[in-house]
Amino acid sequence: MAGLGDPLNFIKAEDFFDQASKWNDRQPEEIISVNQAVPPSAKVPDCWRAVNIEFNDGTWAVVQFIRPKLFRVRYDPTVDTNPDQYTDASSRIVVGNYTTQLVSDLDDYTGVNWNVTLEDQGGYFTFTSVIKSLHNRAKKTGLYHEGPVVKIYLHKKPFRIQAVRSMTPLPDLYQIPGVVAVEQRKADRVVWQTSPRTFRHYVHPQYKTVLKNVVLDVIKSGQGEFIGFGEQGGMDFMKKPTYMNYFNFDNMKYQQVYNHGPLDSREPLYHSDPFWMDVNSNPEHFNVTATFIDNLSQIAIDFGKTNSGYIKIGTRFGGLDAYIITADNVPDIVRLYTAIVGRPKLKPRFILGNHQACYGYEKQEDLYAVVQQYRDAGIPLDGLHIDVDFQDGFRTFTTNPRTFPDAAAMLTDFRNRGIKCSTNITPVISINDREQGYSTLREGLEKGYFVPDKRYVEGISQNPADVRYVCWEGGHYAEINPNSEDRRPDFGDHYIFPMNYNSGYPYHGGVSYGYGNGTAGYYPDLNRKPVREWWGQQYKYLFDIGLEFVWQDMTTPAIGIAYGDMKGFPTRLLIKADAVSNPEAGGEPDKEALAAEIWALYSYNLHKATAHGLDALESRRNKRNFILGRGSFAGAYRFAGLWTGDNASTWDFWKITVSQVLSVGLNGVSIAGSDMGGFEPNVGPNGVEENYCSPELLIRWYAGSVLLPWFRNHYVKKTRKWFQEPYAYPKHLESHPELADQAWLYQAVERICKYYVELRYSLIQLLYDAMFENQINGLPIARSMLLTDTQDTSFFNETQDFLDNQYVCRRDILVAPIFQPKNVNPGENRDVYLPLGYFWYPSNLRPWDDQGEALGDAVEGGSVIDYYAPITNDYKQFPYVCPMFIREGGIIPQLQVRPYVGDISQGPNRIKFNLYPGKENEYVTYLDDGVSRSSAPTDVIRYKLKAKKLEKLKKKKVLAEELDPEAKGEYREVSIKQSSSLPINLKSTRTATIETKHNNYDPARELGSDYLMIFWYPKGAVVSNYEVKVQLDNPATQYEIHRDTALRTVVVNVKETIGHSKRAVVQVIPR
Repeated sequence: MAGLGDPLNFIKAEDFFDQASKWNDRQPEEIISVNQAVPPSAKVPDCWRAVNIEFNDGTWAVVQFIRPKLFRVRYDPTVDTNPDQYTDASSRIVVGNYTTQLVSDLDDYTGVNWNVTLEDQGGYFTFTSVIKSLHNRAKKTGLYHEGPVVKIYLHKKPFRIQAVRSMTPLPDLYQIPGVVAVEQRKADRVVWQTSPRTFRHYVHPQYKTVLKNVVLDVIKSGQGEFIGFGEQGGMDFMKKPTYMNYFNFDNMKYQQVYNHGPLDSREPLYHSDPFWMDVNSNPEHFNVTATFIDNLSQIAIDFGKTNSGYIKIGTRFGGLDAYIITADNVPDIVRLYTAIVGRPKLKPRFILGNHQACYGYEKQEDLYAVVQQYRDAGIPLDGLHIDVDFQDGFRTFTTNPRTFPDAAAMLTDFRNRGIKCSTNITPVISINDREQGYSTLREGLEKGYFVPDKRYVEGISQNPADVRYVCWEGGHYAEINPNSEDRRPDFGDHYIFPMNYNSGYPYHGGVSYGYGNGTAGYYPDLNRKPVREWWGQQYKYLFDIGLEFVWQDMTTPAIGIAYGDMKGFPTRLLIKADAVSNPEAGGEPDKEALAAEIWALYSYNLHKATAHGLDALESRRNKRNFILGRGSFAGAYRFAGLWTGDNASTWDFWKITVSQVLSVGLNGVSIAGSDMGGFEPNVGPNGVEENYCSPELLIRWYAGSVLLPWFRNHYVKKTRKWFQEPYAYPKHLESHPELADQAWLYQAVERICKYYVELRYSLIQLLYDAMFENQINGLPIARSMLLTDTQDTSFFNETQDFLDNQYVCRRDILVAPIFQPKNVNPGENRDVYLPLGYFWYPSNLRPWDDQGEALGDAVEGGSVIDYYAPITNDYKQFPYVCPMFIREGGIIPQLQVRPYVGDISQGPNRIKFNLYPGKENEYVTYLDDGVSRSSAPTDVIRYKLKAKKLEKLKKKKVLAEELDPEAKGEYREVSIKQSSSLPINLKSTRTATIETKHNNYDPARELGSDYLMIFWYPKGAVVSNYEVKVQLDNPATQYEIHRDTALRTVVVNVKETIGHSKRAVVQVIPR
């Protein structure tokens, strides 16, 4: 029987490494031979830049350069005769079907001509990437230089790997007399190395082709600091010694395996991002080294837990496939990493607005009430998320004709009021047909599109009565009998398990949504391309009636514990592997694998199928699409944003939110975030669930999330919570006189949350510019200070803790949320760290034009500020509920607050640019219609490759109207540069240069025919004494100049749409 003793099931990382400690005699110790033979599978043989390594134990490894600073290490202990078994076929996570094709494409795109050398040096081999020449594109970036780049030492006995590159020291704070400049002090230093026990392995004697455990031992430098790790990065931005488990798991409240809650980084979570960076192993040098483990099964990490000198990386199925990247800084790492796993497409602008979701909006009237109350309260709102209550009997892709009798009219009405709707789409297709026919069910059965029930029964009883599933719940490992109806969900499911088991008939699973809701069902076989295409077509009805985006839930797939292992598929279920092995068979894979071997692939392909399907719908022609996904694997951001699963209304969950978003952002994700206010209720000290999120916590969550990429309030209503919408708190007072002494606080919830929503809407262009830029360089919207302030090495010492709880939006606004309640922090204050190298101004940004605030005193970078941030019902104090600072030289765009993003019912929304005094800076803004796919830039690799493909299709006489090149570069890119004459003081001449860099769109409809440049000045400035000069390409363009002595601003109102003139220069000169 399967069950607790089945070695194919999930095991905790600490148990895995305990077993691995007994594998001492199972490791390759010596290199026997090496060669550079190209496998027959190589698509572009000249781009196979690898060395095949034969070991004394008969196994083989491959070390392969993908980019000059990016190499790959592959080791599968079952490859023991021919290294050709390491094929060129990519995993589904890496872009494209073949690695060599990706290498070739990246070479063409970047303009880098490079190759590799292999030399025998006696006791070791050297394997080196060498740049031979650079084309103009590569030269312009300044990222590449001709000559050797990374040298890999392959030590023969004992075998180990050592990667070295030449790196430059960080600049001296003050030049040392008589010492050469740092650029001339380059030296070779180790960037990554393994121990003399590089690989250890254990191939299970009974499951030789399946269970092939591998451990990679990597040396962990004593100075090294490590960031990333995806969702698991939320507990500490810089990782402390711990175990980690990467295994997609429906982990409600982050406590099912270890039962310690969200601060325990060992918990396997909804999403797996086994990617991290070493940011300080070479102190005082420009170097960051990243690791990505491409394995869809279970990855176990011993991060310095049993030995502080090692990072031990364990994979249980599929062998080890590690990508190592080295670069000068974190932004360069992000750029290289996202080049191989892909970058997101451009999202609709409204995604950055305010969203409301609830499991408990059960009927049409509930939604109308929510929309009306938001509009009545004057709180901007763009998105409304309708849960599974929208469906007819929990049948995916349907609407309920009883509770939502005119869904199309409702969605149209909401859209006319600026509200865009999504609904919850889960991958289960209910087994329950209906009188008028459930077409998705019928078609799926007729075409054989559901995952069949085929089992791998090696080593277990083949009697269905003996089958047991396993799952962790509340810290306990449980065994579940699928034959017992008692363990099935509360909606009732009376099928006979033995009749379905291993029958080849569609696998019978099911999902429970709680409260007697849910359904038994089948699962589309999404690892097959034809099924993915069919799945995408199922969205037609919902989008034809007015749905605007998708909320992709239960994505593991999450399945009731009576139907599979670890709330997912049975680990022994055989499913299609989606390999590149049979490309001529219409996308039909010819290989199968255990669900345990490719655990995260199903959810990855779910997002992929939805993304491609929406793009193909006739009703979505040239419309940007958005999917909010709950979990998948690295690279899924190409298709979807991420929300971090079912959290709760606790301060611990709020505490990890910022660090989670920043950690996930290092992977290049553009949209990520948590459920603001918490989905599940908090359990009070008396063990009873609280009926709503604490007013104080909701205020802190809203204020602190003001510039995070995803901004959605989401909670469970049903019989659990009464409300969580900000406008509901003062209404609650009306029926609860016992709260009279806290009336001010309940009233403040609506007012403060509204203030920060309005502030966000005024800064929506800042968020959008960062999202647009993400397509180009992979950088996230909300950024760790390690991305924005690479010069500040104090983050590796005394200021490290601030990385957990502060973030920067794009580059110039620093946000420092409050994470403690008043009963823990009676002073309602916090320390705020301002990065070295710049002066910083307390933010004077306000939502409305008539709320100007003069610039406060500048604070020197490197300072720690004790910031008082009380919650009060005094509107004048609202800006200080969340500490915010602006970098000197900052350039910040603002728009007028409207009820929803893109609202021009009141006329165009004039843009203004706030220019702060200080160092030279450049801000680039991207102006388009916010909704069209044709806005996307054409000069990015995604669209360059698509253009090549389309050109080939045209040569084959494919009709032009059948081609959707998507990107047409229909946007306007405008650069705003600011500089000041030296030394920078009140006598400096400040110059702003506005220059149009790309002009394929006229944003006059959205922005109108004028824009403002606002020059802010510090105390002591007398703005009436400043002269203003304006030079415009178009001499007919008029402008106005205003000076506000109270605010100390010089305002230039240019009477044309920004970017209309190719170049404009504004100078403010002291008299």
